[in-house]
Amino acid sequence: MPASHLPLLLLALPLLCGAQSLDPVVVSAPAGPKQAWGAPFAVSVVEAETLQRAGALIQLSEALQRVPGLVVANRQNFAQDLQISSRGFGARAGFGVRGLRLVTDGIPAGGPDGQGQVSHFDLAGAAHVEVLRGPFSALYGNASGGVIALVSRAPTEARTQLALDLGSDALRQWRLRVDRPLDEGWS
Repeated sequence: MPASHLPLLLLALPLLCGAQSLDPVVVSAPAGPKQAWGAPFAVSVVEAETLQRAGALIQLSEALQRVPGLVVANRQNFAQDLQISSRGFGARAGFGVRGLRLVTDGIPAGGPDGQGQVSHFDLAGAAHVEVLRGPFSALYGNASGGVIALVSRAPTEARTQLALDLGSDALRQWRLRVDRPLDEGWS
């Protein structure tokens, strides 16, 4: 047989051998909340109460100090934001966050090159902040150092809240929060 017939023979081989088509295999994973202590990866959750007790809800530096493997350098300079490193990733960043994926309510909050800042996170409206460290952060794409994900509080009832924070160095911060569930006339 000439060598030029070899590709045709390879294409016809499944037909000659009586190959059978198989049913498709569908792999699905359960979606939904899981207990952090039972997860097969390093994850920490900072709840809203912890965020509120940590400070004036201006920066994440106070609350993220409790997360193992994370170093948050608060430079007291709001123009450059926090420098966050997770297990060494992001330690050499000149400013901001690099090597970590920032996510707000499932929406990527950083640039395509991995550079991001956490100063735009709405800490007063957060239900919790999830911090994922280690190789499982690859589930979020190019996030070799980890993921910091803020999940906002969903309104369950119509209410209005006014809050005032007072602190040293003439800190005065007013917050107005108006909650209304979407099923009450909003579209």
